[in-house]
Amino acid sequence: MKFLLLPLLTALTVGYVPPAEKDDVVFKALRDEMDRSTTRLHLDQYKGPYFVSYTVRQTDEFEVTASFGAVDSASKDRARTLRVDVREGDYTLDSAHGGGAGGLSFLGGGGSGTSLVVDDNYDAIRHELWLKTDAAYKKAIEDLAAKKATLQESNIKDPPDSMSKEKPVVDIDAPAKLEVDTARETDMVRKLSAVFKEYPRVQKSFVRLEDKAITRWFVNSEGFCNRTPKNQCYMIAIASVQAANGAIISDTEIASAERSSELPSEEVLLDRLRKLAERLTKLAEAKEIDQYRGPVLFEGEAAAELVSQVLQTNLGYVPEPLSKMGALGSKMKNPLADRLGSKILPSFISIIDDPLRNHDGDNKLISSYRIDDDGLHAEKITLVDKGILKTFAMSRVPSREIKQSNGHARGSTAAANNIYLLSDNKLSSDKLKEKLIALGKENNLKEVLVARRLWNFFAASLEPQALLSNLMSGFMGGSELRLSPPVELYTLNIETGKEELVRGAQFGNLSLRFLRDIQATGDDTKVYTLFSGSNLLKSPDSTDLCTISTPSILVDELELTKPSKQTSLPPLLNNPYFEQQAASEKAGEKPAAKPGRQKKNGRHSK
Repeated sequence: MKFLLLPLLTALTVGYVPPAEKDDVVFKALRDEMDRSTTRLHLDQYKGPYFVSYTVRQTDEFEVTASFGAVDSASKDRARTLRVDVREGDYTLDSAHGGGAGGLSFLGGGGSGTSLVVDDNYDAIRHELWLKTDAAYKKAIEDLAAKKATLQESNIKDPPDSMSKEKPVVDIDAPAKLEVDTARETDMVRKLSAVFKEYPRVQKSFVRLEDKAITRWFVNSEGFCNRTPKNQCYMIAIASVQAANGAIISDTEIASAERSSELPSEEVLLDRLRKLAERLTKLAEAKEIDQYRGPVLFEGEAAAELVSQVLQTNLGYVPEPLSKMGALGSKMKNPLADRLGSKILPSFISIIDDPLRNHDGDNKLISSYRIDDDGLHAEKITLVDKGILKTFAMSRVPSREIKQSNGHARGSTAAANNIYLLSDNKLSSDKLKEKLIALGKENNLKEVLVARRLWNFFAASLEPQALLSNLMSGFMGGSELRLSPPVELYTLNIETGKEELVRGAQFGNLSLRFLRDIQATGDDTKVYTLFSGSNLLKSPDSTDLCTISTPSILVDELELTKPSKQTSLPPLLNNPYFEQQAASEKAGEKPAAKPGRQKKNGRHSK
């Protein structure tokens, strides 16, 4: 049952305890240590913190991983993390470095926090709060002194305030509950992982299911008090093959729902994993693409990844650190940071972020939320209106132009996690390809490109060198925007209309001009649930899935280049499973089922 406690004056009455808190040990420990810290904590001539907040995040989780038909690990666990934000100074200038509600002043490595006891033991929780608050306050004093020194030494004009003033929100939901059939889910993941035994070209693979019930407690010295639940479950399959030249090619398949019982059926998941294996098998045999400069059509999931990596990543406001490390911060500056009020997209495109929308037809959107991680009500916002950048997703860290939060704090930063791209220039699939071909002819090209899937950061678990390459190119490449390499890429012959699968391409450096080179979109808008790799890197605490609603997107000109020629040597011996299978077939035993097809009730089904 949800308690929305108004009016505000009642919530802020001294000694008032909402009914839902009375039996909550975590709330009692947080409130009691908060009262002590705000009234008695100070050092020497300092007056004491003007702001304190505590966040406890409890995750009840079942996870199981299997590979090649065998379970690697399975566990059901509870974990808690604690984040403590203590600020010396005032709203205009405080000790926080920016980057969310607390930024670098959080104890425990930024947004991730530190571990906390999982028992509802009042004394143990108070003990951890005391230690972390003490350490955070001492660090806050040092940080504030460093910021004041930087302001004296540097010519920084009109620095924004450190934190916005907001009306307190008291909103308490029941804790999240984990409801999972561990035996059924373990058996399902085992069966899913066995799919790759049908595909000899697949070298490495695994299937992982994570079912989480997350409860978040948040209190601060201003009177904010939240308890917010969230359930999310995802199944991710990752597999890789090796081409004849030694290049490793990996791809993923992801399914998500609020709970494991709401995932697609086992038959549907088996079919999706077979298609994953078949894509990779074909990619291992595909020819390498030559260098290319020309139009590219992003269809389906590739369009969603394009929007996620290029737009979503940069539509959340993240300030540069006000410190001597600011020079480093400028190298990682958001390329859209100084474009507020400017045209960044064609006039036929608008973008909204709506964290409150929780359904797409009959499908639940598990990235939705009502209360953000600063404890504020989430808001629907128009980020881009007819091509003009109107605002950013904001936490309580103000910019020079935007003074208040719009309820988009996620982890220790601000993020636009529920993106809806709207277009006034929609073309049918046939018309979109006709325009793609016309653009190719204008550039005297024989072939144009269609991308249907882009490389996902999760594939790095099987291809870590690719992750390192992407990260290093992002820091060292000097480009304003980064886009991960295409996995499923086709050449489209301008004369014959024939498609051919190709591999081995990566996007060259992208400038902001690329966004304005979008020529048209399809009429095939679809909602996709993705993990944003850039968000995971920004904030380990912000592992929420994101929603991207977009049609196919046609870009006038992009450059694709070949990757490094350095590749891995293939295994010296064949996979023993397939070697034994081949030997059995040679000896006259019953041959194995053809990969990708399975007998069922006397009939073949794909």
